[in-house]
Amino acid sequence: MSRLRIAQLITSLRPAGAERGLYELSRRLNRDRFDVQVVALQGGPVAQWLEDAGIGVTVLGVRGKWDVLKLPRLGELLRRERIDLLHTHLFHADLAGRLATELASVRHLVHTVWTAEGRFRPWQFAFARFLAEGCDRIVCVSESVRAHHGARSGLPERCYTVIPWGIDTEAFSRDGASRRQLRKKWQVPRGRVLAAFVGRLESYKGIQTLLGAMSHLGGRGEAIDLVIAGDGPLRPAVETFIAHGEGGAQTRWLGHVDDVRGVLSAADVFVMPSFWEGWPLAMGEAMSAALPAVGTDVPGIRDLLVDGQTGLLIAPRDPVALAEALRRLADDRDLRQRLGRGARKRLVERFSIDVTVAAHEALYDDLARQPHGT
Repeated sequence: MSRLRIAQLITSLRPAGAERGLYELSRRLNRDRFDVQVVALQGGPVAQWLEDAGIGVTVLGVRGKWDVLKLPRLGELLRRERIDLLHTHLFHADLAGRLATELASVRHLVHTVWTAEGRFRPWQFAFARFLAEGCDRIVCVSESVRAHHGARSGLPERCYTVIPWGIDTEAFSRDGASRRQLRKKWQVPRGRVLAAFVGRLESYKGIQTLLGAMSHLGGRGEAIDLVIAGDGPLRPAVETFIAHGEGGAQTRWLGHVDDVRGVLSAADVFVMPSFWEGWPLAMGEAMSAALPAVGTDVPGIRDLLVDGQTGLLIAPRDPVALAEALRRLADDRDLRQRLGRGARKRLVERFSIDVTVAAHEALYDDLARQPHGT
């Protein structure tokens, strides 16, 4: 039996959640059954990760996200490679893929929706029905994402399949040596509770809320430090906060970090004050490392974090509530340990990357048995 030829198409290959998820899925698919390659509108570091894993990568070099001049090249690639199934990730790749499948007569098309988008972007939902017309299935990474997308698009539930994302739980188990080394490097005093944020420095990630919470804690002399791992548009705000000493002695910006496991090993608490998510990969990694989490009660996070069992849920955009939740965990070592154990247990039982990959393989096999358009 010949292998199913699959192309994974994504907007860019920068090391963010969807891109890292695409990498994990592509490298773990059974290569005896699936011939997989990745195509990106724009490049990024994840391209090298994929190539190192033996996955073929094509970067189209789109100058802008609406560079339609690259569309014929995408269609030619799909036709030349005799792609049976195109799986697209993120809106601009969804749109380009929908148009290119018509040019290349690709039999099957799948979209993955990665986030419950909270910004006002009505054009994305205006295109939803057009995208769905030629799409065999819309995969959502959480039930919250499905409900959000369905409410905005008006598409019926039968268009969707929910496949919760998963984590390689062993890859993020805590490393005692890294903990000691990094806490010494960062000059974290013995007995000090260290909170960690890992993610893009963008407004929807609640960066200003986090800085506000640290300012509140710093004014009260609480024994809590914070490390911020990531980069993005709000980097100047973080740097200014630290430079002005608004809790600066307690807050350290690490920049982009490849060794996420090391950061999580050094930390005692994970914090994610986002305004919305899809399936929060960074929180999943932290829970896998048995870290209790403080997260906002928003789509995506509430699918993963169970208040009082794996962490603490708070209202979004509330720096005082965030500060109080961090203080509560800092003051109660037994609570931190109980929530951390619950977090890892939930990840291992409910959100294994092996389950995620198996669900995608089953979906691909099911579609391969169906004629196009059913």
